Amino acid sequence: MATGLLGSRPVAVSAGEEGTLRVWDLPTLAPIGEPLRVGGPIRAITTSLFPGHPLTLFVKAGHSEKTITAGRFQGRPLTVTSGDAKGAVIGRLHGRPVKVTADDELHVVDAATGREIGPRILLGEDNGVDALELVTLRGRLTAVVNDDGGDENEPGPDPLRFFDLASGRQLAGIDGDFTTVRKATVNGKTVLLTVNRPAGSVSIWDPVSREQIGLLPGNPPAPSALGGESYGFSRPAFIEVSLAVGELDGRPIAVTGGGDNTVRLWDLGTARQLAATVPSGHTDEILAIAASESNGRPVAITQGWDDRRIQWDLATGRRISALPPDTYGSLDDIPAERLRDRTVVADRTGGGRFRDLVASSLEEALPARDERTVPWVTQAGDRTVLFGRSGARAWIKDPVTDAEIGAPVKIGATTPLQLTTLAEIDGRPVLLVSLNGTTRILDFQSGRRIGEVSGVSSSESPIAVARVRCTTGVLTRRSGRVYFWDLRTGRKLTPALRGHGTRVLHILTGRLGDIPIAVTAALGGEIRVWNLLDGRQIGDPLIAHNRFIVMALGYVNGHTIVLAGGKAEKVLMWDLGG
Repeated sequence: MATGLLGSRPVAVSAGEEGTLRVWDLPTLAPIGEPLRVGGPIRAITTSLFPGHPLTLFVKAGHSEKTITAGRFQGRPLTVTSGDAKGAVIGRLHGRPVKVTADDELHVVDAATGREIGPRILLGEDNGVDALELVTLRGRLTAVVNDDGGDENEPGPDPLRFFDLASGRQLAGIDGDFTTVRKATVNGKTVLLTVNRPAGSVSIWDPVSREQIGLLPGNPPAPSALGGESYGFSRPAFIEVSLAVGELDGRPIAVTGGGDNTVRLWDLGTARQLAATVPSGHTDEILAIAASESNGRPVAITQGWDDRRIQWDLATGRRISALPPDTYGSLDDIPAERLRDRTVVADRTGGGRFRDLVASSLEEALPARDERTVPWVTQAGDRTVLFGRSGARAWIKDPVTDAEIGAPVKIGATTPLQLTTLAEIDGRPVLLVSLNGTTRILDFQSGRRIGEVSGVSSSESPIAVARVRCTTGVLTRRSGRVYFWDLRTGRKLTPALRGHGTRVLHILTGRLGDIPIAVTAALGGEIRVWNLLDGRQIGDPLIAHNRFIVMALGYVNGHTIVLAGGKAEKVLMWDLGG
């Protein structure tokens, strides 16, 4: 984060992991222009040496870091008055302007001559410096260093250490664990602001008394279903928070940005939030994707650990601002007429998958992450059913009337429902249970086993079902290979689907025009599309980021599309054609 001027207009500047620089109006935080792409994750924004200079971006490039100077934005001069405390700070010592830097030592350099002056001040061997500020305490220039204290203090907290630059003496500091420090003036007095680890909040300190005099909530992560310092697979909150200070119409302000992808403006005089941006997408890992239709248009609905449920227009790739009218958090919330319409409902259970029609609240889902204990709505062929278990038996019911369909089938008390697959054979709903090298076929009409196929098994995940030339087939995986079997006979319908060099994680089935297809995704983010008529690969592999978790197939204007999402907090989409 940084504050500055775009021409003469006060602005906030943010940059992020996605490699874009964004400029926001102050005090409204309305976006100005389009984001500026710089080609890599941005680690810091800072001024050169003095306030008012063009901003400098520190951009990660592979295992190194490159520096980019951005002096203009949208054709207008862009200057930064307060940015990340990276590099030198300027002050006056004995009436002379000096430049102060910190590494293993504090270095005080005469700005006029370039000569190092003052006593030697050791900070620690291999010291990691988070930030450096200068304050004047009782007439004496004092360095405030937020660092880790070097090897001898690791692992340990990163407090604020105070050093008298004239004498080299270390003064009393502020204990805590902080990720940065900033200086501001509030009501005519100098204050210090820190980002607190692990909460991600911002404390306001009196540097004279070393006492906390205010607290800003900052940018902690969105509510986490897991709780604790981190949420989902994301990083801890404090790593996500960036802080800048400045003035707006004579008022001291702070601007924060963090892991919730939100920029916030704070009044330091009152410690109140003045404005905040609205994230355009997810702020944490995407756990579920479903493709369907809403009000006659093809849509995708995504849900993540940030507890946000977002609807996207698949034709335009843009977010639909209104919340999906046909998305619910629990089964009890769904009107009967919606169930009859096969409404798409968000689901967070069983690893966060969506199904055609699913419903289970987050509160119900978490205790059942390893074994689903509540029923959910799904599909058995073209039939919408409520699927659940009672002890060792699984059952299906009409989701509207709650009447049982057929008879329960015996699956065993220890067989997870997540590793079973509902299907349809000759119009009869069946349950496929794949364990120990054999797939059992259980008939819900009679409640009995009607067959089993040896050698067809996928005990690590549900098997996928596809229908080819009036034959019901199942797809199973073994390491990087996928096999397509006739469910009745166990005969291979195609040669093995070979190509992935790593373990296959997902198998989806659908159609590409008139061709039945399978879409497989492997560890590392490689996605392949297969023709199930002959087992041949269609086109080149699709490459997703290596942090994707979920995948879905959808259809837009006669075209088949593949959707993928995960820890990168964005949805990728490929058009396979029609």
